[in-house]
Amino acid sequence: MKILLEMFITFFKIGCLAFGGGYAVIAILQKEVVELKQWVDNDELTDIMAISQTLPGIIFVNSATMIGYRKKGLLGALVATLSSILPTFFLILLLTFVIWGFTDKLIVRKAFTGILLGVTALILNSVKKTWKTAVKHYSDIVLAFMATALLLFTKVNVVIILLIMAGLGFGKNLFIMIGEGKKNGLN
Repeated sequence: MKILLEMFITFFKIGCLAFGGGYAVIAILQKEVVELKQWVDNDELTDIMAISQTLPGIIFVNSATMIGYRKKGLLGALVATLSSILPTFFLILLLTFVIWGFTDKLIVRKAFTGILLGVTALILNSVKKTWKTAVKHYSDIVLAFMATALLLFTKVNVVIILLIMAGLGFGKNLFIMIGEGKKNGLN
Protein backbone atom coordinates (compact mmCIF):
# COMPACT_ATOMS: atom_id res chain seq x y z
CA MET A 1 0.00 0.00 0.00
CA LYS A 2 2.89 2.36 0.81
CA ILE A 3 4.37 2.01 -2.68
CA LEU A 4 0.98 2.77 -4.26
CA LEU A 5 0.66 5.97 -2.22
CA GLU A 6 4.23 6.91 -3.11
CA MET A 7 3.45 6.20 -6.76
CA PHE A 8 0.28 8.33 -6.60
CA ILE A 9 2.15 11.29 -5.05
CA THR A 10 5.08 10.99 -7.48
CA PHE A 11 2.99 10.86 -10.68
CA PHE A 12 0.58 13.52 -9.39
CA LYS A 13 3.55 15.81 -8.69
CA ILE A 14 5.05 15.13 -12.13
CA GLY A 15 1.64 15.71 -13.69
CA CYS A 16 1.55 19.14 -12.04
CA LEU A 17 4.88 19.99 -13.68
CA ALA A 18 4.23 18.37 -17.07
CA PHE A 19 3.79 21.53 -19.13
CA GLY A 20 4.65 20.89 -22.75
CA GLY A 21 3.71 17.25 -22.97
CA GLY A 22 5.67 14.02 -23.03
CA TYR A 23 8.99 15.27 -24.33
CA ALA A 24 9.22 17.97 -21.70
CA VAL A 25 8.46 15.50 -18.93
CA ILE A 26 11.24 13.04 -19.84
CA ALA A 27 13.81 14.89 -17.72
CA ILE A 28 11.44 15.03 -14.74
CA LEU A 29 10.58 11.32 -15.09
CA GLN A 30 14.26 10.47 -15.36
CA LYS A 31 15.04 12.36 -12.16
CA GLU A 32 12.08 10.99 -10.17
CA VAL A 33 11.63 7.37 -11.28
CA VAL A 34 15.22 6.54 -12.28
CA GLU A 35 17.48 8.54 -9.97
CA LEU A 36 15.36 9.10 -6.86
CA LYS A 37 12.90 6.16 -6.71
CA GLN A 38 14.89 3.68 -8.82
CA TRP A 39 11.69 2.08 -10.10
CA VAL A 40 13.30 1.64 -13.55
CA ASP A 41 16.78 2.25 -14.95
CA ASN A 42 17.76 4.63 -17.80
CA ASP A 43 17.55 1.94 -20.49
CA GLU A 44 14.09 0.84 -19.31
CA LEU A 45 12.87 4.45 -19.26
CA THR A 46 14.17 4.97 -22.79
CA ASP A 47 12.31 1.84 -23.92
CA ILE A 48 9.15 2.95 -22.09
CA MET A 49 9.31 6.39 -23.71
CA ALA A 50 9.80 4.85 -27.16
CA ILE A 51 6.82 2.54 -26.70
CA SER A 52 4.73 5.38 -25.23
CA GLN A 53 5.28 7.45 -28.36
CA THR A 54 3.92 4.71 -30.60
CA LEU A 55 0.76 4.21 -28.53
CA PRO A 56 -2.28 6.44 -28.87
CA GLY A 57 -2.69 8.97 -26.09
CA ILE A 58 -0.52 11.18 -23.97
CA ILE A 59 3.12 10.10 -23.76
CA PHE A 60 3.44 10.93 -20.05
CA VAL A 61 0.27 9.04 -19.13
CA ASN A 62 1.33 6.04 -21.23
CA SER A 63 4.76 6.08 -19.57
CA ALA A 64 3.31 6.41 -16.07
CA THR A 65 0.94 3.52 -16.78
CA MET A 66 3.79 1.27 -17.92
CA ILE A 67 5.99 2.20 -14.97
CA GLY A 68 3.08 1.61 -12.57
CA TYR A 69 2.37 -1.77 -14.16
CA ARG A 70 6.04 -2.73 -14.02
CA LYS A 71 6.21 -1.83 -10.34
CA LYS A 72 2.84 -3.06 -8.97
CA GLY A 73 0.92 -4.79 -11.74
CA LEU A 74 -2.59 -3.78 -12.80
CA LEU A 75 -3.32 -1.83 -9.60
CA GLY A 76 -0.05 0.09 -10.00
CA ALA A 77 -0.95 0.91 -13.60
CA LEU A 78 -4.36 2.19 -12.50
CA VAL A 79 -2.91 4.35 -9.69
CA ALA A 80 -0.17 5.75 -11.94
CA THR A 81 -2.64 6.53 -14.73
CA LEU A 82 -5.17 8.21 -12.46
CA SER A 83 -2.57 10.27 -10.59
CA SER A 84 -0.95 11.43 -13.84
CA ILE A 85 -4.30 12.57 -15.29
CA LEU A 86 -5.73 14.37 -12.24
CA PRO A 87 -3.51 17.50 -12.34
CA THR A 88 -4.44 18.16 -15.97
CA PHE A 89 -8.11 17.61 -15.20
CA PHE A 90 -7.98 20.14 -12.36
CA LEU A 91 -5.96 22.59 -14.45
CA ILE A 92 -8.49 22.45 -17.29
CA LEU A 93 -11.27 23.16 -14.80
CA LEU A 94 -9.32 26.09 -13.40
CA LEU A 95 -8.53 27.48 -16.87
CA THR A 96 -12.12 27.12 -17.96
CA PHE A 97 -13.65 28.89 -15.00
CA VAL A 98 -11.01 31.43 -13.98
CA ILE A 99 -8.21 32.22 -16.39
CA TRP A 100 -9.92 31.87 -19.77
CA GLY A 101 -11.41 35.36 -19.57
CA PHE A 102 -7.93 36.89 -19.12
CA THR A 103 -6.05 35.26 -22.04
CA ASP A 104 -6.22 38.47 -24.08
CA LYS A 105 -4.24 40.34 -21.39
CA LEU A 106 -0.61 41.04 -22.26
CA ILE A 107 0.75 39.80 -18.91
CA VAL A 108 -0.98 36.42 -19.31
CA ARG A 109 0.39 36.01 -22.86
CA LYS A 110 3.89 36.88 -21.60
CA ALA A 111 3.57 34.31 -18.81
CA PHE A 112 2.63 31.62 -21.36
CA THR A 113 5.63 32.65 -23.49
CA GLY A 114 7.85 32.13 -20.43
CA ILE A 115 6.32 28.72 -19.86
CA LEU A 116 7.01 27.76 -23.50
CA LEU A 117 10.66 28.80 -23.10
CA GLY A 118 10.93 26.65 -19.98
CA VAL A 119 9.36 23.73 -21.85
CA THR A 120 11.93 24.18 -24.64
CA ALA A 121 14.74 23.89 -22.09
CA LEU A 122 13.16 20.73 -20.63
CA ILE A 123 12.89 19.17 -24.09
CA LEU A 124 16.54 19.96 -24.89
CA ASN A 125 17.60 18.44 -21.57
CA SER A 126 15.58 15.31 -22.40
CA VAL A 127 17.27 15.06 -25.79
CA LYS A 128 20.69 15.25 -24.11
CA LYS A 129 19.84 12.50 -21.60
CA THR A 130 18.15 10.26 -24.17
CA TRP A 131 21.08 10.73 -26.54
CA LYS A 132 23.50 9.43 -23.90
CA THR A 133 21.39 6.31 -23.42
CA ALA A 134 20.46 5.63 -27.05
CA VAL A 135 23.62 6.46 -29.01
CA LYS A 136 26.22 3.75 -28.53
CA HIS A 137 27.72 3.54 -32.03
CA TYR A 138 28.43 5.93 -34.92
CA SER A 139 25.68 4.30 -36.95
CA ASP A 140 23.22 5.33 -34.21
CA ILE A 141 24.05 8.96 -34.99
CA VAL A 142 23.25 8.34 -38.67
CA LEU A 143 19.91 6.76 -37.74
CA ALA A 144 19.08 9.63 -35.35
CA PHE A 145 19.78 12.26 -38.03
CA MET A 146 17.87 10.22 -40.61
CA ALA A 147 14.83 10.10 -38.32
CA THR A 148 15.15 13.83 -37.61
CA ALA A 149 15.34 14.62 -41.34
CA LEU A 150 12.27 12.48 -42.04
CA LEU A 151 10.34 14.22 -39.25
CA LEU A 152 11.34 17.74 -40.28
CA PHE A 153 11.36 17.57 -44.07
CA THR A 154 8.71 15.00 -45.02
CA LYS A 155 5.10 14.36 -44.21
CA VAL A 156 5.74 10.74 -43.24
CA ASN A 157 3.70 9.74 -40.19
CA VAL A 158 5.75 9.54 -36.98
CA VAL A 159 4.62 5.94 -36.38
CA ILE A 160 5.97 4.94 -39.81
CA ILE A 161 9.26 6.70 -39.03
CA LEU A 162 9.51 4.86 -35.69
CA LEU A 163 8.81 1.53 -37.41
CA ILE A 164 11.45 2.27 -40.07
CA MET A 165 13.98 3.22 -37.40
CA ALA A 166 13.12 0.10 -35.38
CA GLY A 167 13.74 -2.06 -38.45
CA LEU A 168 16.98 -0.28 -39.32
CA GLY A 169 18.16 -0.41 -35.70
CA PHE A 170 17.38 -4.12 -35.51
CA GLY A 171 19.16 -4.76 -38.80
CA LYS A 172 22.19 -2.70 -37.75
CA ASN A 173 22.52 -4.53 -34.43
CA LEU A 174 22.04 -7.91 -36.09
CA PHE A 175 24.77 -7.02 -38.60
CA ILE A 176 27.10 -5.96 -35.76
CA MET A 177 26.37 -9.16 -33.80
CA ILE A 178 27.04 -11.34 -36.85
CA GLY A 179 30.26 -9.42 -37.54
CA GLU A 180 31.44 -9.88 -33.96
CA GLY A 181 30.56 -13.57 -34.09
CA LYS A 182 32.67 -14.09 -37.22
CA LYS A 183 35.52 -12.08 -35.71
CA ASN A 184 35.44 -14.31 -32.60
CA GLY A 185 35.26 -17.52 -34.66
CA LEU A 186 31.57 -18.14 -33.92
CA ASN A 187 29.55 -19.01 -37.00
